[in-house]
Amino acid sequence: MIRLVSTVSLLIAVAFLLSCQSYSTGLQQSVARADEMSAVAALKTIATAQQAYALSNSSSYGSFQQLCQAGFLDERFNSVTPEIKDYVLSMDVNADSYRLNADPARAGEQAGRHLYMDSTSPLIRVNATQPATAKDPLMQP
Repeated sequence: MIRLVSTVSLLIAVAFLLSCQSYSTGLQQSVARADEMSAVAALKTIATAQQAYALSNSSSYGSFQQLCQAGFLDERFNSVTPEIKDYVLSMDVNADSYRLNADPARAGEQAGRHLYMDSTSPLIRVNATQPATAKDPLMQP
């Protein structure tokens, strides 16, 4: 009888530990998705700021610092590579175009996907393993 109780107790403990691990992994993935959605919102905000900046600057696009100085972005973006919610933003700007990337600052299961947007489209492209480009698939809702 004691052996049966011990076996049952052991099985309950193992089941409990496995459920905790599953919950923790799901929670980490939820945090990564929330950070990713913050990065998506940041990309859309930057695209809107670029459009407004171009209207008042002879159709030229601006850097993060120029967009902040002109009042189109807040101080969180006033850096060469601002970081928003565990995503590092980078932008390549020419007078007539820009390319924008948001890459996870973390690696592993806690990392989100790599994001890309440019001046030719308001659509966001994604890559699970490396910085996204114009050739990557579109983000699905």
